[in-house]
Amino acid sequence: MKRALAALLLAALVVPVVAVASPPPILPFEEVRAGMLGTGLTTFHGTQVERFDVEIIGTLPNVGPDQNLILGRLSGGPLQGTGVLAGMSGSPVFVDGKLVGAVAYSWGFTKEAIAGITPIEEMLQVAERESAGTGSPRPRLDWRPEALRALREPAALERFFAENVLGKLGSAAGTHLRATVPLSVAGLGPGSLERLAPALRRSGLLPLQGGSGRPSPADKRGAANLVPGSPVGVKLVRGDVDLTATGTVTWVDGSGVLAFGHPLFGLGRVDLPLVTARAEALLPSLEQSVRIAVPGVEAGAFRQDRATGVFGLVGAQPRMIPVRVRLADGGRAERSFSFDVADDPLLGPVFLYVSLLGILERVERVLGRLTLHLREGSVVKLRGEEDAELHNVFAGPSASAFATLRTAQILYILMNNPWSAPQVEGVNLLLGFEDEPLKAQLRRVTLDRYRARAGETVTATVVLRPYRGADLILRRPIEIPTALQPGRLHLFVGDALAVDRADLSDDPVAPRDLKQLIWLINHLRRNDRVYILALREDSGVLLGGARLPNLPPSVHGVLARPQSLGNFAVIPRRGVLEEEIPTGFAVEGFARVQLEVEAP
Repeated sequence: MKRALAALLLAALVVPVVAVASPPPILPFEEVRAGMLGTGLTTFHGTQVERFDVEIIGTLPNVGPDQNLILGRLSGGPLQGTGVLAGMSGSPVFVDGKLVGAVAYSWGFTKEAIAGITPIEEMLQVAERESAGTGSPRPRLDWRPEALRALREPAALERFFAENVLGKLGSAAGTHLRATVPLSVAGLGPGSLERLAPALRRSGLLPLQGGSGRPSPADKRGAANLVPGSPVGVKLVRGDVDLTATGTVTWVDGSGVLAFGHPLFGLGRVDLPLVTARAEALLPSLEQSVRIAVPGVEAGAFRQDRATGVFGLVGAQPRMIPVRVRLADGGRAERSFSFDVADDPLLGPVFLYVSLLGILERVERVLGRLTLHLREGSVVKLRGEEDAELHNVFAGPSASAFATLRTAQILYILMNNPWSAPQVEGVNLLLGFEDEPLKAQLRRVTLDRYRARAGETVTATVVLRPYRGADLILRRPIEIPTALQPGRLHLFVGDALAVDRADLSDDPVAPRDLKQLIWLINHLRRNDRVYILALREDSGVLLGGARLPNLPPSVHGVLARPQSLGNFAVIPRRGVLEEEIPTGFAVEGFARVQLEVEAP
């Protein structure tokens, strides 16, 4: 027994103690000289970290404000045949055992593997900002009333989103140096990403077909062995749709991780999943060779996206926006899709748009005449606020693009409002898809009489011609308000867009707060209605969100003088009444009828 206990004690004494490795010493930029020889760490296959050789060939001080660059010639392993690989961004470089920096930049069509190396002391400043708790909150984009008005018309919406959302994606990095970052894509068709291609290229992202299946045992082990040189990913969308930007770990200190050596988007403070990755293959190219990587398990959260790198914390829990989609196709079984998008005022709307369009492209179609219903229950859920409603009907060749873009635009409007930072609890979409365009053209509008007194009822008859169908006759009684003064009344009858154009009284005015913004979204006119809007000439104004109708000329003249008030507009007409007729079709067309209101 004594011998057995002695053997166990001896075995316990010789078991190695596993300790967290401390970061290596650094070599400041001022001490780096051409001719120095060093080594780098990266992963060419699987998760195995390998060495490559580095020769320092020069330094470039002040390539940007407080930004320097080291030039290095890389060799060893497959680099002679591939050159610098996209995906190596963040690979640490050592000289005499001291950390110099991270491979971050390369140049296309070069004959040698020449890399731009970001000095490590500049990268460590990113970690210091996070540890000190400094840095601005996640930025919101500029919000303007045009964002709300753009929801009404496909062309205006596409133009606004391209200029004010996708355009910001391409310019966010804010540096003259451009790195190429592989973007592993799974669960999407190619067409949806093509719409994002210009903005992705400006951001330095290179989309590549990838996978997002169940993590392998090696992936799970990688979560516990995240070391300098390991592949690492920043997940932008996770679930049935997966988009992950991949690079390489530069520095690890406890739970802190530095990677990339350049910005991903340059968004500052972020909250994005940090995932392990596995190198699957190398793709040599004369222009830009790429390391194709597959994302692994979620290991933490990236919290900083700055000019010299991204910083994250292993074990941290990122917050994403859950998106749940149910798609019914009439003759086929209902299908469900579940994915999460980045909880970010810029990235969330962009990747919601591309994910929804990609799903429709993959499981249905986005070309040709079709109908897409956003049914009741389709909402953006906000904590502590009323749900923002999305239900509508879209028909025609651009139905899928308009429906998905409009949904993304509403999320953009809510997340970038100037009053508060709402917590988006989720996006729920109940989609109905039909192969035929359920459209109807407004053909004719008549009244049973064209002269009436206040308080009387006039019946409007609306004739619609559906796509490949017989005419549909709709009738709606219109009660003339009892307090209406005698005079001419203009009736504008038609689809939502046409009536919106006629009703311009509140266009220049911004809502007062988030609650009013949600109210305006929930009261947007729908495509499957015929609207009857009665307007009368007016001398009123909108001031601070309040309507002041029928002002005396003296008061109107004072308020209408040139002024700096942004929440002010002159009202040439005011609405007297509005009726809507549900049709079951996406309505197109417009008519104008005049009704004379007589004295009692």
